[in-house]
Amino acid sequence: MRKYSVITDVGNKRAVNQDNYFVGDNWCIVADGMGGHKGGEVASKAAIEIIKKGIKQQSFGIEALLKNVIIQANRAIYDMSLNDPELEGMGTTAVLCYFEDKTAYIAHVGDSRAYHLSDDTFVQLTNDHSIVQNLIESGTITPQEAKNHPQKNLITRAIGTDSTIEVDICKVSLKKGDYIMLCTDGLTSFLSDSEIKTIIKTMDSDEAVTKLVDMANSNGGTDNITIVLILV
Repeated sequence: MRKYSVITDVGNKRAVNQDNYFVGDNWCIVADGMGGHKGGEVASKAAIEIIKKGIKQQSFGIEALLKNVIIQANRAIYDMSLNDPELEGMGTTAVLCYFEDKTAYIAHVGDSRAYHLSDDTFVQLTNDHSIVQNLIESGTITPQEAKNHPQKNLITRAIGTDSTIEVDICKVSLKKGDYIMLCTDGLTSFLSDSEIKTIIKTMDSDEAVTKLVDMANSNGGTDNITIVLILV
């Protein structure tokens, strides 16, 4: 039986929490909305609702299913933004984890992340769809330089900002005692991977997610923070 520990926090600076999440029986999702007066909140919530409906009606293999539900959400949110001036330009990241037997399937768009902790190995499963990630991959800047880069918050891919979307999928084998963590960049912008790993390994998972939010807020907390931590 998997244990889910979940937290979402508005942070120190934002008036509204534009993050959203959902935890189901065998899958979970985190989304970080953006854009417009109320667009970010609308986009992240709508994406999750559309994906929930799509997963209930599954008739594909898992990887095709995850891609299809995100493509459906993208088209619906894009259409919403065209039809309401207040929602123009809205979009959302998404990172989704679907469990099947001893495998976790991860689908993502944007810079919300999935991590896998197994024994002492803590691995980021997703690559950010962001300008700074592209610069890192091209060798233009180092990961350390990326942390303070003026464009560090600019993403290159989001649900709802274009009529079409590319979805990245990966999968990882799990064993008892492993963790999967989904989170928005409000966590990873303010804590290093080693700090996150230490907290998860040394605390009960419910206490760990609270501690991680407290630490992110202490280190700046200029963004909303959402974490779904799953103990396998």
